[in-house]
Amino acid sequence: MKNLIVVRCGDNSLHEKWISSEANYDVVISYFGNEPKFDLENLRHFHSYKGSKWEGLNDFFQTNDFWREYDAIWLPDDDIDTDVQSLNKFFELFHEYQFDIAQPSLDERSYFSWAILLKNKNFKYRKTNFVEVMIPCFNKATFNKIFHTFSENKSGWGLDFLWPQILGEQANIAVIDEVAVFHTRPVGSAGSGMGKKIISKKSFFSKNKTLSPMDELKILAKKYKFIQKERCLGGMNWDGSYIESDHVKFKQLYLAGCDIRLLENYSINFALDNIELTQ
Repeated sequence: MKNLIVVRCGDNSLHEKWISSEANYDVVISYFGNEPKFDLENLRHFHSYKGSKWEGLNDFFQTNDFWREYDAIWLPDDDIDTDVQSLNKFFELFHEYQFDIAQPSLDERSYFSWAILLKNKNFKYRKTNFVEVMIPCFNKATFNKIFHTFSENKSGWGLDFLWPQILGEQANIAVIDEVAVFHTRPVGSAGSGMGKKIISKKSFFSKNKTLSPMDELKILAKKYKFIQKERCLGGMNWDGSYIESDHVKFKQLYLAGCDIRLLENYSINFALDNIELTQ
């Protein structure tokens, strides 16, 4: 299986930790800075484009074709701290379990937006109804169905709930707990995917309005008629058994293995056939 990482990055990118002759994947840099200081020799391709993460990714995939030869494509932010061994394992598991969309879990140090994506030590993976735009990975068939959505907005907000809707209810979507990465940057510190300067209200001198990420989310949700409601549907524990989320054993394992921050700051609701987390 051929795997590709395409990372939108600036000058403080952590991607150099991921590059090695021992990697089971290739790396493409989509650069939004002015003068790259990192090594460009061992990249599959270098792409330069000013703009947000999703504007740059849209330009890359629209103007190149070689990515079509790959069986899996991962689109991480540039502030993900991980290593080659972990990423090799992630791609191996991604193919072993035949996921349509998946992401590594976030470790106990990570800044996070969605608590359900934090690592649960009692599972190899958990099936969910979405993965975050921060670190999604797609198989070839799925990617061909969804990459046109990269042009929907600048921030990417809402794309992570749109993709499962496009795939339908049978989509195999998961958070891989067996591999965890460290999200090093506080949420929103880079402008929520749009750069640091965001104008969400009309300027006194202009009638034009720059849409905020929340504006973009509302527009996308209305257009495609979806709501943002994260769910955990079940998971595979360490003895290789898959357990649906309505089983008592799953609930016990989930509570015993979750990040301590969930127990301190979130209400965990075991409702119907899924788990919901509310702040």
